[in-house]
Amino acid sequence: MQKKWLIVPTVAALLLASQVFAAESNGSSVIVYQPDFFAAAHPTTAYDMIGRLPGFTFDDGNTARGFAGTAGNVLIDGQRPTSKTDDLQSVLSRIPAANVERIDLIRGGAPGIDMQGQTVVANVIRKSADSTTVVATVSDNIWMRTHETVPQIDVQFTQHSGNSTYEASATRYGNYDDSVGYGFHDVTDVGTGTVTHQRAYDDGRGSGGGITGAITTPLLGGQFKVNLALQTSPFDSGVFYTAPGNDQAITDKSGSNNGELGLHWEGPLGGTTLETLFLQRLGHQTDVNQSIAVGDDELFASSADTGESIARVTLRWSPVTNLTFEGAIEGAYNFLNGTSKYIDNGMNIPIPSANAKVNEKRGEAFAQATWKISNQWSFEAGMRAEMSTISETGDISQSRKFFYPKPRAVVTWSPDDKTQVRFRYERVLGQLDFSNFVASSNLSSTGVSAGNANIQPDQHDQFELSAERHFWDKGAIVVTLLHERIKDVEDYIPIINSSGTFDAPGNIGTGRNDQIDVELTLPLDNLGLPNGLIKATNIFRLSSVRDPETGQNRVISGERPQDIEWTLSQDIPAWNSTWSIFYYNCWDEHYYRLEQVRHRATIPPYFEVTWDYTPTPEWTFRLAVENAGEFTYDDTLYDYAGPRASNPLDEIEELSIKSQPRLYIRVRKTFN
Repeated sequence: MQKKWLIVPTVAALLLASQVFAAESNGSSVIVYQPDFFAAAHPTTAYDMIGRLPGFTFDDGNTARGFAGTAGNVLIDGQRPTSKTDDLQSVLSRIPAANVERIDLIRGGAPGIDMQGQTVVANVIRKSADSTTVVATVSDNIWMRTHETVPQIDVQFTQHSGNSTYEASATRYGNYDDSVGYGFHDVTDVGTGTVTHQRAYDDGRGSGGGITGAITTPLLGGQFKVNLALQTSPFDSGVFYTAPGNDQAITDKSGSNNGELGLHWEGPLGGTTLETLFLQRLGHQTDVNQSIAVGDDELFASSADTGESIARVTLRWSPVTNLTFEGAIEGAYNFLNGTSKYIDNGMNIPIPSANAKVNEKRGEAFAQATWKISNQWSFEAGMRAEMSTISETGDISQSRKFFYPKPRAVVTWSPDDKTQVRFRYERVLGQLDFSNFVASSNLSSTGVSAGNANIQPDQHDQFELSAERHFWDKGAIVVTLLHERIKDVEDYIPIINSSGTFDAPGNIGTGRNDQIDVELTLPLDNLGLPNGLIKATNIFRLSSVRDPETGQNRVISGERPQDIEWTLSQDIPAWNSTWSIFYYNCWDEHYYRLEQVRHRATIPPYFEVTWDYTPTPEWTFRLAVENAGEFTYDDTLYDYAGPRASNPLDEIEELSIKSQPRLYIRVRKTFN
């Protein structure tokens, strides 16, 4: 606990640090980073360059339904990537560093820039010169104890020709569970003290493939883009318990096939800028979860077809250079057709909402203004209004209507080019996960969960204060305080049917969350390590909600109380190399159900040691030892004899797995 408060004097010292500041400033809101700023690190992609921005933490966005509110915090040529299936990190990893003209760090908003609901965004500006680039990447993860491997191959093509850009990629994915390893599984009968002990082995890996393509070209006085993405991602996992006469195998085979087509046009319309978007996504997911033990055979199988159609129109108008008005209308239609079944020792067990067809018709309108009052002050204010109808048929037939206003305001004060203070108020609406409408399973721990047709989205009133200071050429510190008031907290509730009582996702009332986030980029040249750099994330959270079963305050299920990540690196230009050491404090989380409390944690240390070597601009090599500290994955279930408030603890089940270190090798070749 004492270590956390060491941050305070560190912050104070750095806020008084040197006034040296090498990056260009385009007004107090925009800092411009030219390629020379990143040269010592020999970046090969735009994503590598983003990782070196002082005080900036990359956000990949989320996969919620709709287009508004799902963006990450990086723009490309002033625009958000129009694909949702193809994530932002993958898009940035396909942009060669040699094709980047500069990166603008936009803080607190700027007229003419769509901040996508973020207070800070990075804008990657690509070179417009004609060029053709092909990048081939081969990588592999090798488990250092079991010698299993998960190879990956990726080929990317980019061509700039005049005002047009052509992009394509083909990838063979390699997915894995990083907690693969050996350990134990103990079940303790609390009443008698008897412990049943088994050896345990955890495994999980998958492979898949994907292709993407995109064309950006002038059309009707503006710019038109079409993008296509196809992906398949099977994954097999299992945990195996062994003891004389008491073996158990719990396996899970899942698969996901997804396709996406996006159409985007942006251009002038009179004295305004018009942006239109159409996006169509289709998917199919399957899952077979089975537990086989002496005298017990359980099987849970599910499948779902999903779809999302989005149409969006945005209009921007700048009557003067320091003032921008923006308005948009978005319509979406989403559906999920899900089926599931649970068979226990050959007998079909009815589950609430085992089968459901869910669809949502949703519309959103918003208007906002960004006013650059002066070089020191800017103000952004807006209002979104979301209206939706969610209908369900199957085991339950019903239709529900929702309406939510979502105001937002951001005030930014920039006393000089190196310092900025931001205050944000925003009402953020959670989004219902359609999979929560249908039953699901985790036979290795919590068992079968029911679906819930009456779940509602949670609503967050967020109050955020951020202070940012740049120093020592490449240094920055950002301190953010966040307070959230939460309505309709999503957690777990009991649902009863003829087969018994099942836990299900549901709403449990009001709650809160308080968070402090300290992001540090500390160059070490002045501290004795030439070209050395520390990048650190320190996030501490404290959530609270009243437990509907016990009436006592507790954390919200799944909330992780801290996220601490530190990276120490040094560029060695004479060797065309960079070494780094990454430390992660791991995580822990609690889940509260009617008759069970679950505690999952990864126990540190977690270290990665990496060496990057760039002998020529065309060749790059990476060698890393990942998980060098061999963290422990621990999953403990506290099972009660009945509802927790009125029954004693009956059984404690613990799964503890010692993970394995991995050797990671990557070779990248660029063809120009």
